[in-house]
Amino acid sequence: MGARGSDGLDASGAARSVPAPNELEGRSAWARPGSALAASRGSSVGRLGAGRGRVTLAALMQVLMLDLAPVALAGVPRGGPAPETSTGARGARVRATRVETAAPLQRQAAEKAPRVLLAQGGLDGGAESVGTSDARQRTPVEGGLDGGARVSASDRALGVPLALGGLDGGTRASASDLEPGATPAQGAIDGGLWAADDEPAAGPDAGARFTTQVVGQRAPDVRRITGSAVTLTQEDLERRELNDVHRVLGEVPGVYFREEDGLGLRPNIGLRGANPDRSAKVTLMEDGLLFAPAPYAAPAAYYFPLITRMVGLEVYKGPAAIRFGPQTIGGAINLRTREVPKAPLLGLDVALGSRFQARAHGVAAVGTDTWGLLAEGVFLRDDGFKVLDRGGNTGFERSELMLKGRLSPGDAWRQQAEVKATLSFEDSRETYLGLSPEDFEASPTRRYATTALDRMQWSRLSVTGRWSAQPMPWLTLSAAAYRHSFARVWNRLDRFRRGPGLYELLSRPVRGGLDGQYLQVLRGAEDSAGTDESLVVLNNGRAFVSQGVQLEAVARAATGPVQHELEAGLRFHHDEIRRNHTATGYAVVGGALSRDEVPVAQDALNRALARAGALHLHDTMTWGRLLVSPGLRVELIDTAFSDDLSGRVARSLQAVPLLGVGAVVALPLGLNVFGGVHQGFSPVTPGQSRDVLPERALHAELGLRAPSRRRRLELVGFWSEYSNITGECTGSTGCLDDRINQQFNGGAARIVGLEALASLAVPLPGDVELVPQVTYTLTSARFLSDFTSANPIWGVVRAGDLIPYVPTHQGAARLVVNRGPLSLSVGAEVSGGFIEEAGDGLTQPVVPGRVLVDATASYRLGPFQLFAQGTNLTNQQLMVARRPFGARPLAPLAVQAGLRGQWP
Repeated sequence: MGARGSDGLDASGAARSVPAPNELEGRSAWARPGSALAASRGSSVGRLGAGRGRVTLAALMQVLMLDLAPVALAGVPRGGPAPETSTGARGARVRATRVETAAPLQRQAAEKAPRVLLAQGGLDGGAESVGTSDARQRTPVEGGLDGGARVSASDRALGVPLALGGLDGGTRASASDLEPGATPAQGAIDGGLWAADDEPAAGPDAGARFTTQVVGQRAPDVRRITGSAVTLTQEDLERRELNDVHRVLGEVPGVYFREEDGLGLRPNIGLRGANPDRSAKVTLMEDGLLFAPAPYAAPAAYYFPLITRMVGLEVYKGPAAIRFGPQTIGGAINLRTREVPKAPLLGLDVALGSRFQARAHGVAAVGTDTWGLLAEGVFLRDDGFKVLDRGGNTGFERSELMLKGRLSPGDAWRQQAEVKATLSFEDSRETYLGLSPEDFEASPTRRYATTALDRMQWSRLSVTGRWSAQPMPWLTLSAAAYRHSFARVWNRLDRFRRGPGLYELLSRPVRGGLDGQYLQVLRGAEDSAGTDESLVVLNNGRAFVSQGVQLEAVARAATGPVQHELEAGLRFHHDEIRRNHTATGYAVVGGALSRDEVPVAQDALNRALARAGALHLHDTMTWGRLLVSPGLRVELIDTAFSDDLSGRVARSLQAVPLLGVGAVVALPLGLNVFGGVHQGFSPVTPGQSRDVLPERALHAELGLRAPSRRRRLELVGFWSEYSNITGECTGSTGCLDDRINQQFNGGAARIVGLEALASLAVPLPGDVELVPQVTYTLTSARFLSDFTSANPIWGVVRAGDLIPYVPTHQGAARLVVNRGPLSLSVGAEVSGGFIEEAGDGLTQPVVPGRVLVDATASYRLGPFQLFAQGTNLTNQQLMVARRPFGARPLAPLAVQAGLRGQWP
């Protein structure tokens, strides 16, 4: 979205326009109204007065004239209301429409040092700045030292370097959204975990803190999270203009994924070596609420929100993951949607590209301090990159519409209520069928004519409600209710009626004989010879419901020198899946499919449901330079399964307590050491045999990070010791018939690794800024016991064998260059090869490693931004998977260009 030049003050004190250097640094202007940075042209002196900060004239001169981080301002008083001033009381909002006459000293500073900190964002101990213009000429230390003001990711200073993770101060949404009970100095140099660039760390008891709620609609401050966590801001997401979440997560260490369709329609994401199949081992959330179709009963995530409408993405690993469930084995991913603004807003983002790619993304909102309405819609289409024999569409169309309403009455309890409704659709001509080795070598984007009927169609309706209040200064309460309904029908080629399995047929070279005959039929090169050579097309109808209520309370207290934030959360959840699969036979006649004489058969007709109660308790304790957070999670899961075809009925009850503890120690020079231990758990899904055990592991990690505003450094070592690793047989792994949805025990396993992340903002002459970013993950994932499994990706396993889908090496590098309205970003994602079946890594087929290069350029013209983007610039044509059925290709070179604009 577009952005305007910053406002400053001329010699007479009148407002004037100032160019916005580096203003394309991932800027999203869609959320600018209500921004805590928006009224930086207001009087800094007035704001300091509003905060009752004990600030000397010398300290003020240092801030204004010497470009020093305003560390001295962190000592504003913690309690008691401030007297009214020209800008309001402590915590008051400074509106852009109330630009005050600047003092001569301030005007002189604005003229002589345009990048000097002018108490921007509210150094007044929690002030909220509201308006429609932003200070553009800021240094990278801004955004978190503003006395507790939480700043929308889209409202950050445009000159701030956006390192991977966007950790410019741990800023959060608008300042008016300070957690109830927040006191002045919150978010300031609090505990050394908040230290500014190159400043020695103070102790964690240096002031009151935000609540420890680390997931939801607002970006967390990862420096207070006792575990590894990475956040991507709206700027990070918009800079690359990606619609495939695989590509977005490719620059986050510790994240693994398995390609399937090349377009990211059905992501397969794993964290720290957990099985990536259908992202079933990851807790997936949108605004802090579970969004998978059935997280307990059928955790395979066939739905994933459109990443292009998100304003933030958070990845939690280690002890941080125990807050979320049911999956604590790998970690959690939270997606953040746009908040309802406090002023009118209109935005549009359109793009066109190769393969007739198109994107239309619009947002419109009206609002005030007490109420607001927002409507946002996204439409995506792509003709697809695979070429169907005999012609046909292999692309997709997706659309999502989100409506939000907010009510903030401004009463003594600081209550706020919000309702959100989301309607989503997909129509994709996607298949599970790949190619034989020789066909892939000749034409990797080919698709056999026998997949012409393959098509996925689904719809989803989601309604959520939220309420929060602060009945007492030390207590915050919140509640949320949600209901998601998801219905899908996938018509797809599944097997020969009688003959070899498709994976076995396509995973090895076939020269002739009976297998050669079947392969020719599959290609459409020969007609079927009888019903044995007919192809079976499944119509997989599934209906899902996921609903629940979440309650949370956060209490703040002190016991001597120790500050406590005790968080208690309770969730009641119900989800279910109804499967109705039918099988229809088709003969190949003249290269096309024609119904055979066998009647349509019922392939599956069953229902699985889960009812779960989850409790978590955490106490975040700070004492000096130390932060310790012990936690407890208890999952009580009741599951039921009934099969209408076999008459089988099964029920199980799982009661699982999980413990974890993490700690952060603040060191000098803004360094933090963090680490912890927690128990990982993945539940047994309904209908499994009694000998199937839940997945359990003990996870430990130790890391070092330097979360400053100019640079980001994180180095983490992790160790996961599994007492029982599990796998599930799904269609996406090539399972057939009665094995579908079965879980299998895998015994003991060990996954150890190292994650690294580094970024640095380098200012150069000529108003040029370079931001290099590097990530790397080293992983060793091995079984520790011998066993034989019907799971096709395991088979016969020996102790020491490699776990599938975990590359030993992977990483990414990116260089961002900003100069005035121009921004360039060039990056490479590197992944080593991996195996798809357990083994020693020497005798199994290997999916080759790859290097994917992408680039984005953008240029701002007033309220508009022009951009162009290219992916897979070297046009690599590599195999990304052999499962479920045959070799599957990487998406080739693609380019797109577009325009963003925002009003006002």
